[in-house]
Amino acid sequence: MTPSIDRGAVASLHAHVLAELASPGDWWDARSRQAAIEEARAARSCGLCRARLAAVSPEAVAERHRSHDGLSEAAVEVIHRVVNDPGRLTRRWADSQVDALGDAVYAELVAVTAIIVAIDMYARSIGASPPMLGEPVDGPPARERPAGLGDVGAWIPMTEQKALANVSRALSLVPRTNTTWRTLVNDSYSRGPQMVALTWERALSRPQVELIAARVSQLNECFY
Repeated sequence: MTPSIDRGAVASLHAHVLAELASPGDWWDARSRQAAIEEARAARSCGLCRARLAAVSPEAVAERHRSHDGLSEAAVEVIHRVVNDPGRLTRRWADSQVDALGDAVYAELVAVTAIIVAIDMYARSIGASPPMLGEPVDGPPARERPAGLGDVGAWIPMTEQKALANVSRALSLVPRTNTTWRTLVNDSYSRGPQMVALTWERALSRPQVELIAARVSQLNECFY
């Protein structure tokens, strides 16, 4: 019998991930993370983003996102572009946001935005409402820059451990947030060590999973 998708297990996974996002991160405290998540959800109905998407280039639209709810103009820009127009991000754009925010702050913001987009996309796909956010946990962020990072050709520093897949290395600049990201990736897709197995005993076969992953990556013009 083909295994079925356990929606209860997925709900538990997403609740666990959201609980981690409600805690202080690497460079963002919990309330700032929640503000970023709420902004990511609001970005789906952004008129400026729609105008940019209709333009040949997002730079062709003179208007800019404004800072609010404690988020800087650069932070709001990053959130909206990652949510609505990831396929047209450029190195020049990223460098500008990194200059304004700092590379680690930028990395964490991208990670938190990507995580909530994935969770909310799943909810919409099964006809459910996006899950509620938990009460933010007080406390300072870690503010620790890990060792072993370098320029490996990406837009921000990454770990030089080549044994790790790029999806695991991409956010290594922010290890606490990367752990949350990898939890979502491992449980939703690669299963960690199972990545090297050619056959997966799941509701979808390995070829089916990879076909979906490749199509989504193509639509988003994924760097990797």
